[in-house]
Amino acid sequence: MVFLVGCEDGVLPLRWGESDAEDLDEERRLLFVGITRARSRLFISHAQKRLWRGKLRNMQPSPFLQEIEDELLRRAEPSARRRKKQAPDNQLQLF
Repeated sequence: MVFLVGCEDGVLPLRWGESDAEDLDEERRLLFVGITRARSRLFISHAQKRLWRGKLRNMQPSPFLQEIEDELLRRAEPSARRRKKQAPDNQLQLF
């Protein structure tokens, strides 16, 4: 099983300063090496929002993900956050 996380534009590929086509090709190659390492299952995730450079920002999926054929993907919708179960107010009786 392989997990690839942080697949957002700006994180993958990293957009921090100037980058050239060679850097972009290297990051694409490394992503696809990670993908090919998955033997049974591959999980790719990206955040909708991320604290990035000190600000909460809306994030877009990595443009590299668009290069993967749709037939090879099964997309999952984000699940709602689960609330923790609260302890009951009354203590249970043993007898």
